[in-house]
Amino acid sequence: MKTASLRLPAVAAACGLLLAFASNPAIADASYGYNDAGTGTVTATAHVNLSVQVPKLILLRVGSTNNTIDTLSWTAAASIPAVPTAPANGNNTAVDWDGNAPTFAFGTQPGALTVSAWTNAGTGTINCAVSAWLPGTGTGPGNADFTVNVTGSLPHPGANLGACASTSFPSNAVATGTWAYVLGGSPTGWSAGSHTATVTYTATGI
Repeated sequence: MKTASLRLPAVAAACGLLLAFASNPAIADASYGYNDAGTGTVTATAHVNLSVQVPKLILLRVGSTNNTIDTLSWTAAASIPAVPTAPANGNNTAVDWDGNAPTFAFGTQPGALTVSAWTNAGTGTINCAVSAWLPGTGTGPGNADFTVNVTGSLPHPGANLGACASTSFPSNAVATGTWAYVLGGSPTGWSAGSHTATVTYTATGI
């Protein structure tokens, strides 16, 4: 019992030393300069390392904000030759048709979408991909029928939706502008019905 009681102060001292190191984790850098004659110049140096951590961020907006997905819609207007006649809803309607094929044309195109992107990554890129067209039967517009007219500093990743390709934009500066989608092609040769697809834009910071 006497031996055990003699060891307690040593254990306590060791614990105190460990606590001191734990509460002071920084490692000091120290040196000295010395001249026993007390003349000349003496120097001592010490160092401090500086570290700054900046998170990497990328932002992308195409059209509306939050979870709102904009829908751009086109409606082809039919014309029956030879008058020409713009058909109206109904059945068994008399028409002065000369036997030539009708034509279909688009009127006003949808308005342009506001677009913005920002990143502090070394390189920022944007790309696009178009889903399969639904309902997937018959003939409808092709991706290349949609050209995109750009204003501002954020380029569209391809001149049309059939030419999506990774495109860079500047870092640490807001790239912004508008994208206007213009549908061409020949709707006279497309199947009747609603043709839908989704364009997904992906911004990447490397």
